[in-house]
Amino acid sequence: MALACFLGLIAIFVVDGYLGIYDTVYITAGERKEKIEPDEWLRQEEFEERGVSVNRDDRVSFTYEVDNRRFSSYTADIEASVWHSQEKVRDLISRPISIAAFDKGELEWVVDNTELLPTDILPEQSYQYTVIIKRGEIERKIIVSINPLIYSPKSAPAPPR
Repeated sequence: MALACFLGLIAIFVVDGYLGIYDTVYITAGERKEKIEPDEWLRQEEFEERGVSVNRDDRVSFTYEVDNRRFSSYTADIEASVWHSQEKVRDLISRPISIAAFDKGELEWVVDNTELLPTDILPEQSYQYTVIIKRGEIERKIIVSINPLIYSPKSAPAPPR
């Protein structure tokens, strides 16, 4: 009887910890690839958003993966958009996704930083925008910080002779 209770408790923890809908974001900019795991979104409630740092001339690729760990299929509308100073700058993607039981679905999009920078921004100024991903009632925020251009003596062009 004790063994049956013990196995029942183990089964509850496994089922409770495994079953559900989980989302992961992969962000690729330049040579770097970052991954925002499902458990980081749970901690996000404390911080409200997750941030990445990129270079000005980077094209930032996003892959949004939804993992359906349920016994039934899962359908949701996925929307992603770029925001700056609490104003929508651009819609990136708006699609429904349908995932079979115990399967994964992915959506991908690319943001070109050079298209988002204001024309009057100086090279030494940094800039931030927010990518907001909505899946049904769930909202994920990713702050993208564009690094300023920094010239070092090694990378600066040589003066004319």
